[in-house]
Amino acid sequence: MADAYTRIADAIVPSVYAQYSFEEHVQSLEIYQAGILFSDPAISSKLSMGGRSVDMPGWKDLGNDPSEPVNDDPADSIEMKKIGSRREVAARNVRAQAWGVPDLTAILAGDDPQKLIVRRQTEYWQRANKLTLLGILKGVLADNVANDGGDLVRTTGASIVDTDIIEAAYLMGDRADKFRTIWMHSKQMKALKLADLIDYVPSSEQGGPLIPYYMGLRCVVDDDIPVAAGVYTAFMFKDKAILWNELPVNSEG
Repeated sequence: MADAYTRIADAIVPSVYAQYSFEEHVQSLEIYQAGILFSDPAISSKLSMGGRSVDMPGWKDLGNDPSEPVNDDPADSIEMKKIGSRREVAARNVRAQAWGVPDLTAILAGDDPQKLIVRRQTEYWQRANKLTLLGILKGVLADNVANDGGDLVRTTGASIVDTDIIEAAYLMGDRADKFRTIWMHSKQMKALKLADLIDYVPSSEQGGPLIPYYMGLRCVVDDDIPVAAGVYTAFMFKDKAILWNELPVNSEG
């Protein structure tokens, strides 16, 4: 694919100079403040080692075997148990983007677009990473449906204001109350507001916005949530549900 540079034709060359403004993408980045993502420095250190994935070994829990009664008979000993290990694999996503600005464009435009590029890169990568995350979540749902009978997916034609959030939560059994956040489309939030089912809690930040909650779940609203044939998807998360590490690499060429 041929490189594209920001040229004079892409800029407005003013006869009377005024301060440049920019069109800001209005997208929800609340996913980064909702407690869904967390990072592990040990994983970050492995990202520089190369490879398409990162192995994350660990130990399984002790399980739910009942305790055993004891007595003073030395021949009646307790059976020794063992602890198992597990191996998880984190996928590596290598993403890149480039912007180019010839010097002449900045001179004739009266404003340097390179400054805007530098200032907006953090927000850009937040949006780009969010779309990557949504793609991963769609893959997780597809895998669950294909290989596990969709035991963690609640499919329904009913409105979100019905009992389906409760039904979806209890797919996790006695862990249903561990959910803390729901990530949904604005059309779903609209339905909940019209039904007067949203509660608002003040932000811990002084003068911050009110945070919407539905049935004790913090609501994150985002129109990049998948929609297919009028069917909307909502994702429910516990705290620190997704391990997300980044290793920024600055390359030129």
